[in-house]
Amino acid sequence: MAELADDGNAFAIPDLWGKSSLANFEEDTANSLALGFEPLTDLFHSHDDVFGISKNLELQLPDLSSYTYGPLEDLGALDTSSVSSSPESFEVPEVLETDIWSFPDTDQSGGINTALNSWERFYDRNFQESRTVYISEGGPQVFDAALAAAARTTEDDDLSSGPGRVVQSGPLLSCLFQLGLGRESILYSYSQDLQSFQPRLTDGRMTGYSLETFQSLSDSFIDYGNKTKELRSFIDRTQASSGSFPALMASAGSFSSLLNTLHVEIGEALKSVHTLLKLQSLFERPGQILTLLSDLGHKLARTETDEELLSKLYDIVLDSEHSAIWMRLILFHILKFASKPWLESAGGWLGLKALSVPGTRGQWPKFVSVTEGARKAEHGKDVKETEYDLEPRAMPTFFADEDARTLFETGRSLRLLEAHQPEHPLLEAASFGLKEIPKLEWCSSWVDLENIQKKAQEYESNLLKAISDFDSHGGSKSLGHKDVDDPGQNQFEVAGLSEDTAKAYISASIAALEKPLARLDTSPDSGILSAPTQDKSMILDTLDEEVFSPPISLLPVLSFNPLISIQAQLINRSCLRLLFKEHNLRSHFSLLHRYSLFGDAVFASRLSHALFDPELPTAERRQGRSRAGISGLKLGSRDTWPPASSELRLALMGILTESYHDTGQMEGASLFNNELPGGLSFAIRDMSEEELKRCMDPNSIEALDFLRLQYNPPPPLSALITQESLLKYDAVFKLLLRTVRMLFVVNQLFQDTKDCVARSDYLSQRFRIESHHFTLAISGHFFDGVQANWSILESKLKDTERALDRNGPESLANLRDFHEQILDRMMFTLILRKRQAQVMKLLEEIFSLILQFARHIRSKACEKSEVADSMSDIRQIYEKFKKKVRVLISVCRGLSERRGEGGTTAHEAFQVVSRSDETSEDGGNMMGQLLLKFEMSGFYGR
Repeated sequence: MAELADDGNAFAIPDLWGKSSLANFEEDTANSLALGFEPLTDLFHSHDDVFGISKNLELQLPDLSSYTYGPLEDLGALDTSSVSSSPESFEVPEVLETDIWSFPDTDQSGGINTALNSWERFYDRNFQESRTVYISEGGPQVFDAALAAAARTTEDDDLSSGPGRVVQSGPLLSCLFQLGLGRESILYSYSQDLQSFQPRLTDGRMTGYSLETFQSLSDSFIDYGNKTKELRSFIDRTQASSGSFPALMASAGSFSSLLNTLHVEIGEALKSVHTLLKLQSLFERPGQILTLLSDLGHKLARTETDEELLSKLYDIVLDSEHSAIWMRLILFHILKFASKPWLESAGGWLGLKALSVPGTRGQWPKFVSVTEGARKAEHGKDVKETEYDLEPRAMPTFFADEDARTLFETGRSLRLLEAHQPEHPLLEAASFGLKEIPKLEWCSSWVDLENIQKKAQEYESNLLKAISDFDSHGGSKSLGHKDVDDPGQNQFEVAGLSEDTAKAYISASIAALEKPLARLDTSPDSGILSAPTQDKSMILDTLDEEVFSPPISLLPVLSFNPLISIQAQLINRSCLRLLFKEHNLRSHFSLLHRYSLFGDAVFASRLSHALFDPELPTAERRQGRSRAGISGLKLGSRDTWPPASSELRLALMGILTESYHDTGQMEGASLFNNELPGGLSFAIRDMSEEELKRCMDPNSIEALDFLRLQYNPPPPLSALITQESLLKYDAVFKLLLRTVRMLFVVNQLFQDTKDCVARSDYLSQRFRIESHHFTLAISGHFFDGVQANWSILESKLKDTERALDRNGPESLANLRDFHEQILDRMMFTLILRKRQAQVMKLLEEIFSLILQFARHIRSKACEKSEVADSMSDIRQIYEKFKKKVRVLISVCRGLSERRGEGGTTAHEAFQVVSRSDETSEDGGNMMGQLLLKFEMSGFYGR
């Protein structure tokens, strides 16, 4: 022991000092001596004295047989006779007693010589090294002794200010390692009350560290342990709770896999850890990962639905785009695993999920709202119908609105195909040889994106062949596509298996469910836990260099759209072929145009005469008169209204059937068989009490509002001809029926005003001419608008049907939306939209004034006895008529000045319909044409 003085106080220093630079010099000298070199005693001596060789003598090499390590002896003068050029002069021993290639410090017995780490030791092996005066070179024992000495000089007995008790390094490092992994040990325990790890030895420390320094380092390991414990608690609580939704369960599973991977990789790296600083460096990145997972767990635990969790997680991944690469990969790994349940559900909705058990197609994703209802079909039968609606709030934010709409509409079209062609290859892909169906999944690299694109194209090619064979066989499965040797082909035909086979299938399914969950895939192909290099782990040794990859904001589109677009194209093509080829969709649209839109002139003429012609026999029940033969309702020439149901049925009987088949024969063939499609017939409209009261007045414009056409499309066609569109057809039919009545009334005025003309009743003549012109202008505008819009729809239907033979048909949803937009545009032209209610009310008042004038004329109000009173009433009606017409013209002038459509070609109409703003419906040119008809060369403008 050596004594050091510090302010007069001496304390002992243990004899465990490290080797000084002088000692290293001595050791090097000793090593040189062992190699056969003389020690350099004095650098100023001559070389003859240093090497011990006479300057008159030549150097004599030692004999290899007798050579040993150590200082060279003075060889003296060399014998010239011993130097010979002949090889016989050298004697080589057969066996060498020493190994010349062995390390100089290692003797032949296996022992290690004393290190010659100083020049003094090189000269003298028995030299004793002097102790250094530097604590940094004295080793941890010197530091511990200094701490102990400093503690004895203080009078404070508090343990926190003392040096602490030194714990053996090996056990202490092991305990800190267990602490970082969230495990208890002999030195650290977990307190349930404090929810934190606590040291069992409060004043324990490692040699070479002060108590404060060691506690600061141990606090970081306590934080790691607490976060690990908290994450484990979150995982267990989530997996054990019955209220955990699938995305949260998947997130907890990804957390568990990441923790397990962390522990495995840290455990493998622990073999090379021998110091506390090395252990701290080992836990540096895992500590950051634990902090990241802990914060993420707190945020995800507050979510309540799958879409909320996925949206929040996707936003977090977006925010990490400029963070370290390892952080982005971990967050993307969690997003990928958390999205799996939702993507599997969406894949099942798209038909991309193989169904092993029949009847599981009813489990739809949350963004699909399903309602069961019933509607009237042909012949008055009730048909159960399932309606699917999109719930946009149940869609994650990484799906754009357009992509979400495509996803929903594709699955909706697939349900239509499933209801009418359950054996279609899109529904039974496994039965047609398509064993591997691609699935929706996240891709984070260009390589993965290229792979998913190739899989989608291969899937499309194989499925197109299967669909082509399916169509060529008339809708039956081709046996040539079945894999007879495939033992799993009967998984879709459990109902047709024998009892033993079914039991074996069920037992195999139960055994598959009872298998333990597979360990997280960490292969290089997984793209999540794989390292940038082959030998390195992503979590601990990922290089902090940027990897060229797609932007995170584009990953949803690049990952999902290739497969969704291909599946949508295949499904839409099959659905449209079903509607156009097998159910003759265009013929049903032609039927609606002919009758609901008065596109059939024969039907319009016969209906007009049956309702208004005063010369037809009445259909009223009268005593003593037969109602056989053709009869009419004679609206406008009778005082009793409304007609009885039998009277209405008798008057309208045969109009639809005869006009339908007569038109079909003129065209060369009937569109359908002998039955009217869709149960087409006249019916009574459901009306409120107020509406019924207005219908009871035969002179009101609403007198025929109770009459409607009833049509129910067949179930496949209801996907395009929806109930909403049928309501619009009904509204158009009601207005056009009013227009037909007004045309009949103004045409009848020419005959009813003969007596007035004879008496030079110029006011009645003028009113009759202006009302006739006004009605013709309005009716022309209405019927021209209907025909123009219908031509656009008809052209679209032709193009869609022609595109079925190519690979780019229109989607079913787009065609349905196009049909709805055409009807909306048609209703705008007919002034039937809600925002045009005031204009329609004004038009109804003008029609009512014309009907009042016609009633005065029919009642022979122009007789001489009542000329004065009659002229006064007609003058009042005429003044109101002129005033309201001027207001209507000013409204039309305002509409014509607005920017909107007006093109008459199909191309321009398509562009107009594709716009979503309200100005696309204002009918600029159409309103301008109506204005020209109204003004009568400026008559109403004067």
